[in-house]
Amino acid sequence: MVEKTVVILGATGSIGIQTLDVIKKLKGYKVTGVVFGQNKKLGEKIVKEYNVNFYYSQVLSNVSSIEELLEKTTPDIVVAAIPGFNGVISTFQAIKFTKRLALATKEALVCAGPLLKKACKDVELIPVDSEHSAIFQIFDENVEKILITASGGAIREYDNIENLTPKEILKHPVWNMGQKITVDSSTMINKAFEVIEAYELFELDTIDVLIHPTGTVHGAVFLKDGTVKIHFGFPDMKIPISYALTYPKRMYINLNWPEFKGENFIFTEVSEEKYPAFFYGKKIIKDLAKRVAFNAADEVAVNMFLESKIKFHNISKIVIDTCEKINGKIRDLEDVFEVDKLARQIANNF
Repeated sequence: MVEKTVVILGATGSIGIQTLDVIKKLKGYKVTGVVFGQNKKLGEKIVKEYNVNFYYSQVLSNVSSIEELLEKTTPDIVVAAIPGFNGVISTFQAIKFTKRLALATKEALVCAGPLLKKACKDVELIPVDSEHSAIFQIFDENVEKILITASGGAIREYDNIENLTPKEILKHPVWNMGQKITVDSSTMINKAFEVIEAYELFELDTIDVLIHPTGTVHGAVFLKDGTVKIHFGFPDMKIPISYALTYPKRMYINLNWPEFKGENFIFTEVSEEKYPAFFYGKKIIKDLAKRVAFNAADEVAVNMFLESKIKFHNISKIVIDTCEKINGKIRDLEDVFEVDKLARQIANNF
C-alpha cells in the first residue's frame, strides 16, 4: 500500500493535534510537513515524534515559507487548519500543490467562497467542520433543505449575558476548542459562519439552525420525497477529521455510539434577542463584501473581549455596526484583503 502524504497547516492547534492523533491510528498515512505558530516546544515534539520532513513557523523552520514547504512536499492531502484570516492565504497556497484540501479554516469559505471553489477545480474539497462533514456524508441530489445544529455556547443557560467574563464564556458545554471559536460559539457568530460555509459547499440557501444541547445530532438533510436523513454520533472532531483523510472509505475505528434516548434528540429555536449577530450573519449570506467585514470585525471584537476591553454583548454590536458601513463588490483576493483591512480599521474605532 502506497502511503498517502499529509501536510498540516496549523499543526499545534486543536484540529492539528487531533489530526496527528488520528494519523497515528491510521495505516498508510505519513505527515511530511507541518506549519505552526509560536508554540516551539510542541512544534519540536511533533517534528521529532512524526519524523516530519519539512516544517515552517516563526520560531522553528527548515524552509523559508509555507509555499516552499508545499512545493517540496506536494502532498496528497493538506489539512488547512490555521485559524483566522491568516488561514485564507495559506489555504489558497495549498490548492496549487495538493490533490485534496481537508478544510477546517472556515474563513476561507466565508471570505472567499466563490474564489476558493473556482481555485479547487481540480482539487477535492472535503469539509472538516463537524456539521459540514455530517451534511457531506448524507447529502445527495434530492436534498431540498439542510439543518445544522448549534450548542448555543456557554451563554445558553444564562438570561443576563451583558456582564459575563471571558472566563465564564470560555467554559464550552460540549466541545473543547480554541479561545476564539469558543467565544464565537457563545455569540453564535461561529454558527453564522457555518451557515455561510454550508451555502458555499452545498449551494443551497435553505439552511435551518436549531439549538441542540447534547451535540449528538450534527446535521440533517430534508429530501424531496419527505424523507429526513440525520447524522448522529458523539461530538468528537476526530471522526470528521478521519473522514476527510480517508474519504470515501471509513478507516478510523471508534466503536462508541450515543444511545437512542430522548435527551439526545432535544432541539430548541435560536433566540434572536440572545444571538443577534447570528441572525445578521444569515441575512448577509449572499453579500461577499459584508461577509469579509463580518469575519474581520469579529476577530477584532473577540480580541477586545478576551483582553477585557469590552463587554460580551458589545461583540455583536461591533460586528453588525462594522458590516453596515461596508459595501462593495469582491472580484479577487486583492479585494478581499482590502475589505478586510478597512473593516478592521472601522471595528478598532468603536
